[in-house]
Amino acid sequence: MKKIIACLLTLFILVAQITPIYANVPPPPEIVGPTAVLMDFTTGQVLYDKNMHKRMYPASTTKILTAIIAIEKGNLNDIVTASDNVTKIDGNSIFLSPGEQLTLEQLLYALLLESANDAAIAIAEHIGGSIENFAKMMNEKAKEIGAYDSHFVNPNGLPDENHYSTPYDMALIARYAMQNPEFRKIVTTIHYQIPPTNKFDKVRDLWLSNRLIKPSSFHYEGADGVKTGYTVAAGQVLVASATRDGHRLISVIMGDQGTNIWTDTIKLLDYGFQNFTLVKKTEKGEVVTYIDLGKSHFKLPLIAKEDFYYEVPKGQENSIETQIILNKNINAPINKGDTLGYIKYTLNEKEIGTNPLIATESVYKNFWGNYYMDVQSSGVKNTMYTNPVRFITGTAILGIAFILWRRRKIRNRKKYIFSKY
Repeated sequence: MKKIIACLLTLFILVAQITPIYANVPPPPEIVGPTAVLMDFTTGQVLYDKNMHKRMYPASTTKILTAIIAIEKGNLNDIVTASDNVTKIDGNSIFLSPGEQLTLEQLLYALLLESANDAAIAIAEHIGGSIENFAKMMNEKAKEIGAYDSHFVNPNGLPDENHYSTPYDMALIARYAMQNPEFRKIVTTIHYQIPPTNKFDKVRDLWLSNRLIKPSSFHYEGADGVKTGYTVAAGQVLVASATRDGHRLISVIMGDQGTNIWTDTIKLLDYGFQNFTLVKKTEKGEVVTYIDLGKSHFKLPLIAKEDFYYEVPKGQENSIETQIILNKNINAPINKGDTLGYIKYTLNEKEIGTNPLIATESVYKNFWGNYYMDVQSSGVKNTMYTNPVRFITGTAILGIAFILWRRRKIRNRKKYIFSKY
């Protein structure tokens, strides 16, 4: 019985891996790599999943996280002095010497283009004070990004049983890093030179290892990131990014072998671009609806708080439906920016997201029950309900004028009566 259950479970897992996540799209490609994910950059939607939560060795794709922490915490013009530890590391290097000084920017290019492990050590010690403290920073940042199934013990990705990640987590980390313009600039640079330093009298030429970007038989149109990785324990690892017509996808494959890493990645990216499209349903700040306040019929515009994008199969661009849901019993005072409802988005009758609706201006109610807006908060004028002082002053003037008119009318009436008798 246990064998039957195990066989059924295995069959279910295999079917889940090849079943499209979305209906009405061609089946996903078959790839050699044992674990992979294809993610939309803008929304974070997963378009392809093959064991994407399985823990794997990330190898040098670890350096994506190292780099983004260095960019955020350091200054590119910082002078970094290498310690003795730069000579105690295996793998790729630019042969730093103890006491050698480079800028943080130069070391970042060495880290991401040449995948230099000694550059990773120098960066980690400069930013974190020690490798151990920098590893804590890495784990804190990973959790902040949402990569909860990862753990890092070094800045370079050399094998350690306690140093692991998943395709899904690495896609989240890459998605975060690719939002930074300095990071994007570095990972798309094919060639960079480090001039002579205080310890090295020659120019260091650095070359990008990403064959999707540089001229090669695997060059991919629109490729713009991110990082390669390899160790015997990890196999071939590639975190890739490509953008076409403003539509960016992130692919991660871990544990692949040989040139399969490139062909598998191309298959995934092609699958995404050929079968899906990114729809912008709502724009941030767009006036979505108005609410009618009280007997004065004061109309308050409500705007979308955020942009709303969603990845849909091609041909279903108009399938996203919206429903406006307002809070109950909306009354003044209302502050500019208050959330007064939300937009509910559905696709094929399934909820896919929400977007808060916020007030464009502050609104108050006066003594007579009429609404007026705060001109200073909105910059918008309403001839009837703009400013409380003006409204009260105007009302007072009208009242006085009415009283004077009434008195005059009574006085004239008395004169008429007396003159008659």
